[in-house]
Amino acid sequence: MKHFPNLLTLFRIFMIPALVILYLIPGPIGNWLACLIFYLAAITDYLDGWLARKLQATSEFGRMLDPIADKLMVVAVIIILIEFRDISGIHSLAAGLIIMREILISWFREYLTDRGVTLAVSQIAKFKTTIQMIALGILLLGEAGEMISPLIKMTGLGLFWTATFFTVWTAIDYLSKGLALLKEKN
Repeated sequence: MKHFPNLLTLFRIFMIPALVILYLIPGPIGNWLACLIFYLAAITDYLDGWLARKLQATSEFGRMLDPIADKLMVVAVIIILIEFRDISGIHSLAAGLIIMREILISWFREYLTDRGVTLAVSQIAKFKTTIQMIALGILLLGEAGEMISPLIKMTGLGLFWTATFFTVWTAIDYLSKGLALLKEKN
Protein backbone atom coordinates (compact mmCIF):
# COMPACT_ATOMS: atom_id res chain seq x y z
CA MET A 1 0.00 0.00 0.00
CA LYS A 2 3.01 2.24 0.60
CA HIS A 3 3.78 2.44 -3.14
CA PHE A 4 0.18 2.88 -4.30
CA PRO A 5 0.44 6.69 -4.70
CA ASN A 6 3.46 6.26 -6.99
CA LEU A 7 1.59 3.59 -8.95
CA LEU A 8 -1.22 6.11 -9.52
CA THR A 9 1.33 8.59 -10.85
CA LEU A 10 2.80 5.96 -13.18
CA PHE A 11 -0.72 5.04 -14.25
CA ARG A 12 -1.27 8.69 -15.20
CA ILE A 13 1.83 8.61 -17.42
CA PHE A 14 0.72 5.37 -19.09
CA MET A 15 -2.71 6.88 -19.75
CA ILE A 16 -1.19 9.56 -22.00
CA PRO A 17 -0.69 7.31 -25.06
CA ALA A 18 -4.17 5.84 -24.53
CA LEU A 19 -5.64 9.33 -24.44
CA VAL A 20 -3.87 10.28 -27.68
CA ILE A 21 -4.97 7.08 -29.44
CA LEU A 22 -8.57 7.55 -28.32
CA TYR A 23 -8.56 11.15 -29.52
CA LEU A 24 -7.56 9.89 -32.98
CA ILE A 25 -10.73 7.79 -33.28
CA PRO A 26 -12.90 9.59 -35.84
CA GLY A 27 -16.15 11.11 -34.70
CA PRO A 28 -17.47 12.18 -31.33
CA ILE A 29 -16.79 8.83 -29.60
CA GLY A 30 -13.05 9.46 -29.78
CA ASN A 31 -13.50 12.90 -28.25
CA TRP A 32 -15.67 11.59 -25.42
CA LEU A 33 -13.29 8.72 -24.62
CA ALA A 34 -10.22 10.99 -24.68
CA CYS A 35 -12.00 13.46 -22.40
CA LEU A 36 -12.99 10.67 -20.01
CA ILE A 37 -9.43 9.29 -19.84
CA PHE A 38 -8.04 12.80 -19.37
CA TYR A 39 -10.35 13.55 -16.44
CA LEU A 40 -9.60 10.15 -14.91
CA ALA A 41 -5.89 10.96 -15.17
CA ALA A 42 -6.49 14.42 -13.69
CA ILE A 43 -8.25 12.85 -10.71
CA THR A 44 -5.24 10.59 -10.11
CA ASP A 45 -3.14 13.76 -9.93
CA TYR A 46 -5.14 14.81 -6.90
CA LEU A 47 -5.40 11.32 -5.42
CA ASP A 48 -1.72 10.38 -5.56
CA GLY A 49 -0.62 13.31 -3.41
CA TRP A 50 -3.55 13.01 -1.02
CA LEU A 51 -2.99 9.27 -0.56
CA ALA A 52 0.76 9.70 -0.12
CA ARG A 53 0.15 12.12 2.75
CA LYS A 54 -2.71 10.09 4.26
CA LEU A 55 -0.74 6.83 4.13
CA GLN A 56 2.46 8.58 5.20
CA ALA A 57 3.97 7.24 1.99
CA THR A 58 5.55 10.37 0.56
CA SER A 59 8.80 9.66 -1.24
CA GLU A 60 11.51 11.43 -3.18
CA PHE A 61 10.53 9.34 -6.21
CA GLY A 62 6.93 10.54 -5.97
CA ARG A 63 8.00 14.13 -5.39
CA MET A 64 10.04 14.01 -8.61
CA LEU A 65 7.63 11.94 -10.72
CA ASP A 66 4.35 13.72 -9.96
CA PRO A 67 5.20 17.06 -11.61
CA ILE A 68 6.77 15.24 -14.56
CA ALA A 69 3.56 13.25 -15.07
CA ASP A 70 1.53 16.47 -14.89
CA LYS A 71 3.71 18.26 -17.42
CA LEU A 72 3.74 15.30 -19.82
CA MET A 73 -0.04 15.06 -19.71
CA VAL A 74 -0.68 18.79 -20.15
CA VAL A 75 1.87 19.21 -22.95
CA ALA A 76 0.66 16.08 -24.79
CA VAL A 77 -2.93 17.29 -24.71
CA ILE A 78 -1.99 20.81 -25.82
CA ILE A 79 0.01 19.38 -28.73
CA ILE A 80 -2.85 17.23 -29.98
CA LEU A 81 -5.30 20.11 -29.56
CA ILE A 82 -3.04 22.34 -31.66
CA GLU A 83 -2.46 19.59 -34.24
CA PHE A 84 -6.20 19.07 -34.72
CA ARG A 85 -6.99 22.80 -34.63
CA ASP A 86 -9.02 22.73 -31.45
CA ILE A 87 -6.50 25.34 -30.33
CA SER A 88 -5.45 27.65 -33.16
CA GLY A 89 -4.76 31.26 -34.06
CA ILE A 90 -4.30 33.58 -31.10
CA HIS A 91 -5.12 30.71 -28.73
CA SER A 92 -1.81 29.12 -29.77
CA LEU A 93 -0.12 31.97 -27.89
CA ALA A 94 -1.78 30.80 -24.68
CA ALA A 95 -0.66 27.24 -25.43
CA GLY A 96 2.91 28.42 -25.97
CA LEU A 97 2.92 30.39 -22.72
CA ILE A 98 1.66 27.37 -20.78
CA ILE A 99 4.26 25.04 -22.30
CA MET A 100 7.09 27.55 -21.75
CA ARG A 101 6.05 28.08 -18.13
CA GLU A 102 5.92 24.35 -17.44
CA ILE A 103 9.43 23.86 -18.82
CA LEU A 104 10.87 26.96 -17.13
CA ILE A 105 9.41 26.32 -13.69
CA SER A 106 10.25 22.61 -13.77
CA TRP A 107 13.86 23.50 -14.56
CA PHE A 108 13.90 26.27 -11.94
CA ARG A 109 12.56 24.03 -9.18
CA GLU A 110 15.24 21.43 -9.96
CA TYR A 111 17.87 24.17 -10.05
CA LEU A 112 16.76 25.30 -6.58
CA THR A 113 16.65 21.72 -5.26
CA ASP A 114 20.24 21.17 -6.41
CA ARG A 115 21.17 24.17 -4.29
CA GLY A 116 19.29 22.96 -1.23
CA VAL A 117 16.31 25.28 -1.66
CA THR A 118 12.78 23.88 -1.58
CA LEU A 119 9.97 25.78 -3.23
CA ALA A 120 6.58 24.50 -2.11
CA VAL A 121 3.65 24.32 -4.50
CA SER A 122 1.45 27.36 -3.93
CA GLN A 123 -2.32 27.31 -3.55
CA ILE A 124 -2.67 29.56 -6.58
CA ALA A 125 -0.65 27.03 -8.64
CA LYS A 126 -3.04 24.29 -7.52
CA PHE A 127 -5.95 26.48 -8.60
CA LYS A 128 -4.20 27.10 -11.95
CA THR A 129 -3.81 23.37 -12.46
CA THR A 130 -7.49 22.78 -11.70
CA ILE A 131 -8.63 25.43 -14.19
CA GLN A 132 -6.15 24.11 -16.75
CA MET A 133 -7.40 20.53 -16.40
CA ILE A 134 -11.05 21.59 -16.70
CA ALA A 135 -10.25 23.68 -19.80
CA LEU A 136 -8.22 20.97 -21.52
CA GLY A 137 -10.89 18.35 -20.85
CA ILE A 138 -13.56 20.59 -22.36
CA LEU A 139 -11.37 21.29 -25.40
CA LEU A 140 -10.76 17.56 -25.87
CA LEU A 141 -14.48 17.23 -26.51
CA GLY A 142 -13.87 18.96 -29.85
CA GLU A 143 -16.71 18.27 -32.28
CA ALA A 144 -18.58 16.23 -29.66
CA GLY A 145 -18.79 19.33 -27.48
CA GLU A 146 -19.90 21.49 -30.40
CA MET A 147 -22.73 19.02 -31.06
CA ILE A 148 -24.04 19.80 -27.58
CA SER A 149 -23.56 23.56 -27.84
CA PRO A 150 -21.26 25.97 -29.67
CA LEU A 151 -20.67 27.52 -26.25
CA ILE A 152 -18.73 24.44 -25.12
CA LYS A 153 -15.61 25.31 -27.12
CA MET A 154 -15.92 29.01 -26.21
CA THR A 155 -16.13 28.02 -22.54
CA GLY A 156 -13.09 25.77 -22.91
CA LEU A 157 -11.10 28.54 -24.59
CA GLY A 158 -12.20 31.07 -21.96
CA LEU A 159 -11.02 28.76 -19.20
CA PHE A 160 -7.82 28.09 -21.17
CA TRP A 161 -7.05 31.81 -21.19
CA THR A 162 -7.93 32.03 -17.50
CA ALA A 163 -5.46 29.20 -16.87
CA THR A 164 -2.90 31.08 -18.98
CA PHE A 165 -3.30 34.17 -16.80
CA PHE A 166 -2.68 32.10 -13.68
CA THR A 167 0.16 30.32 -15.49
CA VAL A 168 2.00 33.61 -16.00
CA TRP A 169 1.12 34.77 -12.47
CA THR A 170 2.48 31.60 -10.87
CA ALA A 171 5.62 31.72 -13.02
CA ILE A 172 6.39 35.23 -11.78
CA ASP A 173 5.50 34.20 -8.21
CA TYR A 174 7.73 31.10 -8.26
CA LEU A 175 10.65 32.94 -9.85
CA SER A 176 10.52 35.83 -7.36
CA LYS A 177 10.07 33.57 -4.31
CA GLY A 178 12.71 31.12 -5.52
CA LEU A 179 15.28 33.82 -6.20
CA ALA A 180 14.58 35.39 -2.78
CA LEU A 181 15.04 32.00 -1.06
CA LEU A 182 18.25 31.41 -3.01
CA LYS A 183 19.55 34.84 -2.02
CA GLU A 184 18.70 34.15 1.65
CA LYS A 185 20.56 30.84 1.54
CA ASN A 186 23.68 32.45 0.05
